[in-house]
Amino acid sequence: MHLTDEQLNEYLDDETNDRAQIEQHLAACVACSARLAALRSLFTEIESLPDVELPPEFAIRFTKNQGVPTKLPRSVTLTVAAQAVLTVVAILLVAPLVMEFIVSYAPDFSIPSFMEMFMQIQSQWTVWLDTLSTLPIPAIPEIPDLNVSSLFVLSAIAGVSLLWLVGNGLLLRNQMK
Repeated sequence: MHLTDEQLNEYLDDETNDRAQIEQHLAACVACSARLAALRSLFTEIESLPDVELPPEFAIRFTKNQGVPTKLPRSVTLTVAAQAVLTVVAILLVAPLVMEFIVSYAPDFSIPSFMEMFMQIQSQWTVWLDTLSTLPIPAIPEIPDLNVSSLFVLSAIAGVSLLWLVGNGLLLRNQMK
């Protein structure tokens, strides 16, 4: 059985724990001794080569970021912003329906209405501002209840989904180029 290239390289680099066994095998095996001599010759030749200074344009060919734009196109940025706005709008439109669904299956679970939550936040905000300032705060007009049909909600969700698909399609198309 002959020595592997890995064993010979480890022997040359003094990285092996089996040095005595490898030397014993090399003394008996002409083929492995010849391979070791060829490796020594190769390493000596490599070490004798002069250092070569590479031109800067040589490295440019091998950089990973060569084709990646530094800034996203304006259409992609606008699409992502529109997706975010439409997602927030869709959540605000669908939230009352989800709350009604939860209350119908868990009657003990009470969810305050949007108006109650808004009024509570408004009162806390007003108290906080009064402690900071003595200036009168203008009254915030009351937001009317939204009577939204399920068809409108479904069309809003479909519109947001379509915009999301188009935006992601633009992002992926730009990455493929």
